[in-house]
Amino acid sequence: MAESKYLISKCTLIPNEGSSLKEPYDLVRGVAAIDYYESIENPTIALIVTFIDVDQVIGREGITGGEYVDVTVKDGDEDEFKIESKKHRLILNSVRNMVTQSNKQVATLEFVSLEAITNETSRLNQKFTGNVSETVRKILEDDKQGILTKKKIFSPKKVDDIEKDRTTNSYSFVGNLRRPFDTIQWLCPKTQSTPKSFGFLFYETIDGFHFRSIDKLLKQDAVPYQQADRPIEGNKIIENNVNQTNDIGMNLRQGMYANRTLYVDIENQTLQEVDFDVTKLDLKKPLKLLDGIEKHPSRLMLRVNDFGVAQVGAAKTEVQPESELAVYQNKSYIRNNLLFSQSLSISIPLNTTLRAGVMINIRLPLKKEEGNEGTDTYGNDRTNDPSGRYLILNLRHLVGGGLAETQLELIRDVFTA
Repeated sequence: MAESKYLISKCTLIPNEGSSLKEPYDLVRGVAAIDYYESIENPTIALIVTFIDVDQVIGREGITGGEYVDVTVKDGDEDEFKIESKKHRLILNSVRNMVTQSNKQVATLEFVSLEAITNETSRLNQKFTGNVSETVRKILEDDKQGILTKKKIFSPKKVDDIEKDRTTNSYSFVGNLRRPFDTIQWLCPKTQSTPKSFGFLFYETIDGFHFRSIDKLLKQDAVPYQQADRPIEGNKIIENNVNQTNDIGMNLRQGMYANRTLYVDIENQTLQEVDFDVTKLDLKKPLKLLDGIEKHPSRLMLRVNDFGVAQVGAAKTEVQPESELAVYQNKSYIRNNLLFSQSLSISIPLNTTLRAGVMINIRLPLKKEEGNEGTDTYGNDRTNDPSGRYLILNLRHLVGGGLAETQLELIRDVFTA
């Protein structure tokens, strides 16, 4: 863990309507560890609190879930990390690993966003049409069968927040009683960021909800981090581990190099075959493949173009433009898989300004080519070199025993970086 000292100054359970707890209960004296988590693959954030309860309030009050939590971690006199019940609305989802002894109880409390609970009881039953970014906003804010969140949304209306990261295509569909979050994630690969690029991500950070294009995320300014064998100024890496590099076999299974999609047109009763391969993406660093492998589709997909469902208006002429139908979206499978072509995990001193979806510029030392002494170089242009620009996939803040660190799982597209 990092050398800096951190103090958990507040950790309070807040009663909610219908919960077993009748008044706020302070856990701070018994908290052993706090584990906060967010990810660009997860629509909500989470918090785990491990504590020793000498009052045995969990057993006496019969607490099983439904309470909110307030958490504050201080670095000296400054609030380094804060979770507020009224703003972040993290609710106790479950009590795990509870051990009861004569004078204490040890338990792990798992908190999730209230929206995660709401999502399980909501079903979309109307038809949506229009720009996809606006559809996502309606599902989160307006639709009575949706989430109805009060949290900040980095939405298309707030262009200053997301640097005009608005979808360029519309998409019409019927809710079909899907859950709201499932629907938004289903829309992500169907969403267009530029005339030639598909692929959005939906996730929550401590700041709120995000619906962001992959292209815009990758073009962000990167936060520099460096690992060295001597004391350095600036952001330092404690440990690093390369989880995986480009997996050719898995890429073939997922159709990343080449895929073929069969589109059935219900209205005209026709069948259309569309082939797509990675050479059409104009990669800066072309993939080194077996001769001609990109010309042989390794994944076959079947999709139905239902023009009736995609009808924009009541008039027969108000149909969805062909450019916005699924027939043009198979390239998103390739683009999304490229994003995960290399994965790296690092541990750093606690940094609560980082968020999932932020770019990190990693500099790891390499030996001199002439001999075995010194580490004066930090990376090269080879695709298997772990130094370079990465996107934060998963972020964890771990605080306990007066010490703290941030653990990051990073991903990057080594072929376009």
